Formats: sequence, structure tokens, C-alpha cells
Amino acid sequence: MVLIKKKRRLQRLSLQAYQVASDLQINSAIALTSEQRHYLCNVLRLDIGAEFIALDRQGGWWLAKLSSEADNAQIIDKLENNSELDTQITLGVAMPKGSNIESVIRQSTELGVRQIVPLFSDRTVIKSGTEIGNQKRDRWQRIAEEAAELSLRTYVPEINAPQSFKSWLGDLAQNSAQIHKYICVTHPDATHLLTSLQSAYYALPMGEQLTQIMIATGCEGGWTTREEEMAIASGFIPVSLGDRVLSAITAPVVALSIVSAFLDTK
Repeated sequence: MVLIKKKRRLQRLSLQAYQVASDLQINSAIALTSEQRHYLCNVLRLDIGAEFIALDRQGGWWLAKLSSEADNAQIIDKLENNSELDTQITLGVAMPKGSNIESVIRQSTELGVRQIVPLFSDRTVIKSGTEIGNQKRDRWQRIAEEAAELSLRTYVPEINAPQSFKSWLGDLAQNSAQIHKYICVTHPDATHLLTSLQSAYYALPMGEQLTQIMIATGCEGGWTTREEEMAIASGFIPVSLGDRVLSAITAPVVALSIVSAFLDTK
């Protein structure tokens, strides 16, 4: 759950936020850890009895009050919110070199992604089978949590364990009939992602929405012909992000910006 300092009774919110817990109910109490108490009292400078907004990982916004001695917070009411996209977006991203995956995770979270799958591809510097320790994966998840807090999201994206592009496609084959899947390529004849989204949306029965979208972006050098063929065989539509060649860090941000902007208008 994210804690956000309250100003003027829901009319204006501070951008300060914090992850705490989930599964909240009206009139229930939250037991605060020492770290949480420190943040609320010393960083946000809340006094006993001060109200704040608590956001859980399940899309809920709650009005809460700091209890006596700051050991607990009391849930007062559930609030309405609309900060999340109705469509679940998954990003499969071929891992860029160095620590650049962290920038991708941070910005993708801000743009509304629900799940990020780091991928080993034929051209990634980090090769399939490379051990990615729990410490690094925990760091990736913390980055997603921090980005979700700053962007006032009520869901924190799940950061999957890295896997090969081939194995990811194999996993998707089990249950992805209702997912609209796009692989970003640099072919000059590929349809633009925005055009493909519009076609998918207007092909739906009246009143229905795109419920799940999956985007795959490559590393420096892009996808190999073999990988593109595998993706197409798995139901992915090759799409363009424009006339310019984008870096492995920029491409997922541009793709998700297009998707998010399109969905925000529907």
C-alpha cells in the first residue's frame, strides 16, 4: 500500500508516497513498522490524528488516520480513483546492456504497465542462461514500487524473472487468445503501432474494450529474422514506432506512450 500525505481533504494530493501493505477494510487498523512510522512522522511530518491517503496494490484508495503514538493507522473510508488504465499491459523487453533495464522499468511503470518480462534475445549482450541473482531482481521490484509511488499508481507492476524470448513465446501459447500482441520492428513497411491499435479497437463489438495488450521490444540491433518469425507464428503483429531507429531504452517508452495515450482517449 502507498501512503500519500493528505492536503485539503482529497482536493489536492502531495506527490509523496510510500509502500506499506494491502487487503484493507474500513475501520481496520494498519500496524506500522518502525520504518513506516519514521517516514510518516519525520519525513511527511504528520501529527497524531492527521489524515492521509493509503493506496493498496489492488487498485484501492483509502482514507486513513494516524493513530496515537503513531504505532497504527486507522482506515476510515474507501475512496474513488481512476489512476489506472482499464487495459492490462505487458512489456516483454530484450534486456539492454549494463543497468539500463532499470530505466526501462522505472519509465514503463510510470506509463501504466502491469507486467514487465526481461528477455534474453539472440542479440542481447547478456546471454540466456546468465544467472540473475535475487538481489538484483529485488532491486528491480523496488524500482517499480518507487516509480508507482511517484506516479500515484495503485498497482505495482510485477517484474518477472528474466527468460529467453523463445521460452516466453512458448508460455504465451498456453493462454493468449484474447491478448493483442505486437512486436516492434524497424521494417519500413510495418504498420505503425497506433494504426494497429485503432484497427484492433474498432474491430471489437460495440461497447467492448481492449482488455490485454502485449508489447515486445528488442535490444540494440533489434530482433533477428528468426525471432520475428517465431513471434509472428505466436500471434504477434509486427509494428513500427516511426521512421527513426530508437535505442533499446527509448523504444519501450515510446511504445508504451503510444498505447497509454490511445487508451486514455477511449
